[in-house]
Amino acid sequence: MTEENRNEKETPETHAGPQTSTGEPSPDATANGPADVPATIARGQDASATFPGQVRAALEYAAANQYEYGPRMRDVELTWDVVSAESMTNNIVRVRLEYSPTASFRGDPGIEYLDVDPGGAILARRQVRVPKENKPVVLMGITAFSVVLAVVLISLMTVFKSEGGDPLYVAGRVLWIRAERPEAQPKILYTGAATSGSINTWEMKPENIEENELVYIKVRLINQTSGTVSLVIDESAATLLDGDRASYKPLNTITASSKAENDARYNVAGFVPMWGSIELNQGEEVAGMLVFELPKGSSFSELRWNASDSAIIRYR
Repeated sequence: MTEENRNEKETPETHAGPQTSTGEPSPDATANGPADVPATIARGQDASATFPGQVRAALEYAAANQYEYGPRMRDVELTWDVVSAESMTNNIVRVRLEYSPTASFRGDPGIEYLDVDPGGAILARRQVRVPKENKPVVLMGITAFSVVLAVVLISLMTVFKSEGGDPLYVAGRVLWIRAERPEAQPKILYTGAATSGSINTWEMKPENIEENELVYIKVRLINQTSGTVSLVIDESAATLLDGDRASYKPLNTITASSKAENDARYNVAGFVPMWGSIELNQGEEVAGMLVFELPKGSSFSELRWNASDSAIIRYR
C-alpha cells in the first residue's frame, strides 16, 4: 500500500511492522512475521503540538535545504504548511508538508514528507508533488520578483511583405513568422520591470552551467489576415533542432529569471521575454525572445513553430 493510499484516520491505527521510506515492509518484518506497532497521526496545528521537536526540525531542514526542489525554486520565497505528523517505528515521526511560492501563487502546492528521529535528525526526505500553477493562467506570480510579461503588441501600419525573400520569414496558415538566427552565450542578463513597477536586472543561466549554454532567438508573429488569433507561448510552442537533429524545448523565461547584479559581458540589448497567453487581432504583431538550453558549441538546423499555427524556419 503506497503512502498516498494509507488510511489516515484521526484515531491511532496499526502498521504491519517496520517499513522502508517507500512504505514497503522491511525485510526483517517480512521474515519474522507482523509486529503490530501503535501509531498516532496528528494534523495541522495538532501535529506541532503533539510532535513539536520533529515538526520544528522538519520545517527548519526544508527551509535550509531549498536547493533540493531544483534550480527553478532555488531563489523563490516559499511558504510551508504542516499537513500531518505520524509516529512510526523506533520513535521516528513522518512529517508531511505542503509548500508553495509565497507571492501570488494560484494552483496546487507541492507536497513532501520528512522522517525525523527523536533527536531531530532528518533520516529521509521525499518529494511527492511539485507546485503546479493553474492553467491557462500565465505563470507570472510564481516567483517573488515576478517579471512582467514583456510582449509588445504593435499595430501594423502597412501590409506585411516578405523583405526581399528573407528565408527567415515564413507563412503559416494564419500567421507570418520570423525567427532570427540563434545566438548563444553562457548566461543572459537583461533589464525589465517587476510587478511592483521597479526596474531590475534579471539573469537566466543554464541548469547545467558546466556543460550547457543558453541560446536565444528573437521571434516575430504577425497576424496579417485572420480575425483574432489566440496564442499560448509555453514549452510546447516551439522546438529547436541542433545540427545532429536533437530537439530542445524553450525555457520558461519568467520562472527561469532571477534578480542579479549587472554584468555588461552578458547583457542582451532589447531582450524581451516571450511567454504566456496572447491574443493578436488582425494587423497586430508580437515580438520577443525564446530561450533554449543546449550543449556548448551546438549548431542549429531549424526552428519548428507549433503554437496556433505550424511553420519551419531553416538555418543554413
